[in-house]
Amino acid sequence: MTSRFKYISGSLNALLVLEAVVRNRGFTRAAAELHLSQPTISRHIATLENRLQRPLFARNGNQVLPSAEAERLASAVSLGFGHAESAWEEVLAESDDDPLTLACSFGFAENWLMPRYGSLKSALGNIRLRIATFDKLDFLDMSRIDIAVVWNTRITPERPCFPLFTEQAFPICSPAYLSRFPQLDGDIEALGSAQLIHFDVGDSGFLNWRLWFAAQGVDYRIPDDTHLYDTLPFATQAILDGEGVGIGWQYLADQMLEDGRVVQIGPAVANRKAAYYLQYRENGTNEAAVKTVADWFMQAIRA
Repeated sequence: MTSRFKYISGSLNALLVLEAVVRNRGFTRAAAELHLSQPTISRHIATLENRLQRPLFARNGNQVLPSAEAERLASAVSLGFGHAESAWEEVLAESDDDPLTLACSFGFAENWLMPRYGSLKSALGNIRLRIATFDKLDFLDMSRIDIAVVWNTRITPERPCFPLFTEQAFPICSPAYLSRFPQLDGDIEALGSAQLIHFDVGDSGFLNWRLWFAAQGVDYRIPDDTHLYDTLPFATQAILDGEGVGIGWQYLADQMLEDGRVVQIGPAVANRKAAYYLQYRENGTNEAAVKTVADWFMQAIRA
């Protein structure tokens, strides 16, 4: 089935960046608003320009002047996401019995939580659970979130948390892709010239291809014209479709490895002591339910 949004799939974050740059008339102010580095802002714009095959901004000294196409896209993004923001707030406000709200990233929801969702629901019994997915921590309204799976705790440092698991990352591809390029298995040099799938880790601290190659003693630089996937599910689907080699994270890729949908073709790199934390609200109306979810996570990680 053809996706209704086939042209913008994988570029949602870049479009949000475009809207902020046009509205703020500058990369620096947009970076400050979105809590991103200026190189990250520039990379998102370059990705859009590469996909559209045209420049979106003209540089005149310190001024950044959007093209007519950039203005049109930014206006559409502002209108569309403005409606989505209003609808989101209305849905959150329509609750009659104050359900428990658990927030996590798209990638974590699809690759780790989804296969275990039935177990979590059983642990909660009759407690209603709402899942709120996000792509950037700064987009979360933590006042509405009871418990969240985050990669750092800077948004609400006053909330208690505990680490879920360490970050172990390694190259993965589909069996079909490996059958076409068997020389890639375990060959670091060959991987450097392979079709690599890049997921934009932003300022999350997660490992990317540059850091993975550095751990192998190889100086690798991401090409300027590289397409960066905005969300992990899109990057994962590209891997499953046999488009190239991507980075897989332990615990997120384990089920795919076990099912044989992907294969590991290079060594794992330990990047950080904790890839994710479970951060939760204390002394709220859902305190008992929050404890149940926290206990369930600890048991699931041990298992």
